[in-house]
Amino acid sequence: MSSSRKAVAPIITDSREFAALCQTLREAGAFGFDTEFIRERSYRPQLCLLQVATPSRVDLVDPFRVDTREFWQLVADPAVVKVVHAGNQDLEIGYLHTQLVPANIFDVQVAAALAGLHYPLPYGKLVHNLLGVRAPQDHTVSDWSRRPLSPGQIEYAIADVAHLLGAYDKLRAQLGKLARLDWLREEMQPLESPATYEVDPRLAYLRVRGHERLRPRELAVLRELVDLRDQGARKADLPVRTFLKDEVLVAIARQMPQTLNQLDEVRGFPTPLVRQMGQAILDAVRAGQQIQSDLHPRAGRDDDDDPANRMLVDLACAAGQSLCLSGQLNHALLASRSDYAELVRFVRRSPKSDAPADADQPHLLAGWRRHFAGDRLVELLRGQAALHVKGLPRKPTLELG
Repeated sequence: MSSSRKAVAPIITDSREFAALCQTLREAGAFGFDTEFIRERSYRPQLCLLQVATPSRVDLVDPFRVDTREFWQLVADPAVVKVVHAGNQDLEIGYLHTQLVPANIFDVQVAAALAGLHYPLPYGKLVHNLLGVRAPQDHTVSDWSRRPLSPGQIEYAIADVAHLLGAYDKLRAQLGKLARLDWLREEMQPLESPATYEVDPRLAYLRVRGHERLRPRELAVLRELVDLRDQGARKADLPVRTFLKDEVLVAIARQMPQTLNQLDEVRGFPTPLVRQMGQAILDAVRAGQQIQSDLHPRAGRDDDDDPANRMLVDLACAAGQSLCLSGQLNHALLASRSDYAELVRFVRRSPKSDAPADADQPHLLAGWRRHFAGDRLVELLRGQAALHVKGLPRKPTLELG
């Protein structure tokens, strides 16, 4: 049966029906899935709907009515292939609620980039490009917690998984021809690691918008404040940024108030919180101030302040784009500008040494990226290779040699 004409069962709300579905998925050996959830109301995202697809049917599951743990056990089973599209958040939900680590994931968005398509490619464009079908996208933002679901929501939820296995079959064949299935397995490893879903509380400050503009002493204060905010948000069952906005945390870290009145004067600070946890915030400020200077945290590196670094990063980036154009790979998947900056730092720090074998190696010198581009970029940055302009005037390209 084609993916566009799959059978659709009523929404599963019965535990026995759900157990039978899980058995069917296990026997299928591969299935596609997606979730609909809400992040805006609670500390952890709330799972509102589960959609699964096999070659012959699509099933919708109401997680408000059944315990979905057996499904997440399947997601953690390495014997079964799970096909997703941009599945980071879907997998995160399962891990946060069950502590089960995903295994044997095939993300069609990443696979498409490895096959040379745009990255990140939205689901609708991906299935249209690969399969020639159109998926409705008019319920991308919707209240999935309401019951009953509207006919439009149900149609959207079905279409969101109906074509995953068709895309999987095509992309697996394409990557097989390109000898890049092992590359995809490398890209899936972070999705199959607990570290991806567990934020180190001592590094959570790096996720605060605006942290990069703070000095080391202010960052030490911010780190303490972020930890305190997380505790408060968890207790109140609110998203951390709803509980206290990033810009307010940054302002407190900068101003370092010493009294409740000074804290209340911080722009945007919710007055009710002064009573609820004002003293705890002042204590966190003092704790951060008392940290020795040699133990102060640092913001992410900003090498764009160095003209020489900017020049080398631009050069490496241009060479990387050239390699991707000639090698049928989407450049956005290969590397970000920060990845090129990391490589430049490595070369400038160790102009004659090989890449380290430990976890500190530059991203571009790990796995398939090293063989595809990293080693050649190092040669370029060390002056052992050159970048040439070819094809002028009609089809200019860059050639690394």
